[in-house]
Amino acid sequence: MNELTAIANNQLSLAEVKSQVLAIQTLMKDLMKEGEHYGVIPGCGSKPSLLKAGAEKLSLMFRMRPEFDIKIVDFPNGQREYQVKCTLFNIQNNYAIGEGVGSCSTLESKYRYRIALRKCPECGKESIIKGKPEYGGGWVCFKAKGGCGSKWTDTDPIIVDQECGRIDNPDIADMYNTCLKMGKKRAHVDAILTATAASDIFTQDIEDFAHEAPTPPVKQTTPAGEEKPAREENPTEPQAQVILDIQAPVQQELPKWQDAKPKISEKPAAWAKMTKTAQQGFNKQFNTKFEVKEN
Repeated sequence: MNELTAIANNQLSLAEVKSQVLAIQTLMKDLMKEGEHYGVIPGCGSKPSLLKAGAEKLSLMFRMRPEFDIKIVDFPNGQREYQVKCTLFNIQNNYAIGEGVGSCSTLESKYRYRIALRKCPECGKESIIKGKPEYGGGWVCFKAKGGCGSKWTDTDPIIVDQECGRIDNPDIADMYNTCLKMGKKRAHVDAILTATAASDIFTQDIEDFAHEAPTPPVKQTTPAGEEKPAREENPTEPQAQVILDIQAPVQQELPKWQDAKPKISEKPAAWAKMTKTAQQGFNKQFNTKFEVKEN
């Protein structure tokens, strides 16, 4: 028996291939929930992305267990990358079925940076705003944001010299465990798609590139005569997250928002590419009334 004949004798029949595809589709229909086990990521095509929980369901159905080979690569300034290989084994006979790879690094923007806001030297709260000229200008630790009401002049170095906006994460080691788990998840999903030949049903896991818009804060009502908050020179963390975390196209507009004085009357250029939830969050966050997509 030559090698080609041996391979042919071990191949799956068309009926077996069809049965496996049908099994995955049935699992997806009957037991998987959109948004929990899989989901379509806006701006990333129409094919659903397989999420971690969905990969675990497929692993259970096909009786596979994962083993991980993890390589750590250290970079300057405490930065680190995890390179992971996932091998899937049949639970019953311990045969290797498939492999997948994935990596995650603290140099990825969502781990490397954080949004820094001006902090009150008196109470320590990130509640500093730029006062309106009619109320004396300067800087104010705004009480409606949990501040203490302290004030400073426009040029006081204790406020203006603070580093704001997107800065390097000073506690990068706190991200090590998160990056390790993310690297394992990416490798596991890749292995599941390879072993089950489900790439025509699902795409590679990209859930970590898209997030829901943050819940906007409750709008504060200010009695007449009381100082009103001006728009901050730099966006608050929720405001910045609207730009950072909705989806990739919106990130291109981040510099405009960090340059201060954003024109809230102008609809973001990436509005049409934002999800319905993101659009609703934007309207609530900035008290705008732009038209929201129907679905």
